[in-house]
Amino acid sequence: MLNFKTMLTQNQRKGYGLAFVATVAGSLVYIFSKAAFLEVSIPQFGVYWFLMAILWNALFALRKPESRVVPKISEKTWKTLFLLGFVEIVATTGLYGAIYVTSDASIPSFLRNLEFIFIGIFGVVFLKEKFSYPELIGVVLTISGALIISYHKGADFKAYLSGTSGLMLVSSIFYAIRTIIVKKNIITISPTMLALNRAVFILIFSLIILSFLNQSLLIPFTAFINIALGSFFGPFMTSITQYSALKYIEASKGAIIQSTTPFFVLIVGYFYFAKFPLSYQIFGGILTIAGTVMLILGKDLMSKMKHL
Repeated sequence: MLNFKTMLTQNQRKGYGLAFVATVAGSLVYIFSKAAFLEVSIPQFGVYWFLMAILWNALFALRKPESRVVPKISEKTWKTLFLLGFVEIVATTGLYGAIYVTSDASIPSFLRNLEFIFIGIFGVVFLKEKFSYPELIGVVLTISGALIISYHKGADFKAYLSGTSGLMLVSSIFYAIRTIIVKKNIITISPTMLALNRAVFILIFSLIILSFLNQSLLIPFTAFINIALGSFFGPFMTSITQYSALKYIEASKGAIIQSTTPFFVLIVGYFYFAKFPLSYQIFGGILTIAGTVMLILGKDLMSKMKHL
């Protein structure tokens, strides 16, 4: 009888391993950024976080001699990078704004799965794709889970928009736009260039806001340690392992593994902050993950059912 190890090829095992590392590393972003936000403002955080991200990615890019040669960038690529830069500013500001205002770092990580809905919607609108029945079920489950997570007794619509849920809604929409743009240009623009472009744009934006608000660059040493660790695991480690996993396994398989990020945030967050979401929020989170899986596997399920 074949066991799980023999059923998978060596490359597949490597791909799943890399996707798992990306998931764990991604979960640490929520933890270390929330810990840093207890001591610094969002602009201060942005300056140090993305300055460190540039450092990590530059060191990684320069490890090979061929990477030290500055590639020629076409006018079309420059335009794409500028567009992506501004999209990343909105998406990332929304994400870290949500982490900043939340009382529990796992809540934004659950709501991040809304991105898959908007990717599907944009596919329908711009690429003339259609939702299969399993995908529609996935949309309903994910939205239901998000609404359950977002429930606060007595809160009005304005409080929703300015709180964690509203910020994650904006963030997810712009991350979905980012994903669509990247998918269309990943052949001509390398992952390292994309990561550096994102970090440079958000660093410049953070410096502008920091100067406008007349805030200091001086931050507590403990905050700097949290930022250094988080920027290593997030903009660097997560990106590298996530893109590398795609060389060995399908994007949908990696996405399913990464949709479980909130559970790692829950576990690490409990030990780091001694906090745990309410039971109905955990239930809502499970619905968002179940919905995400249905969204990712929907078309494959329909295809298999037709061949039965």
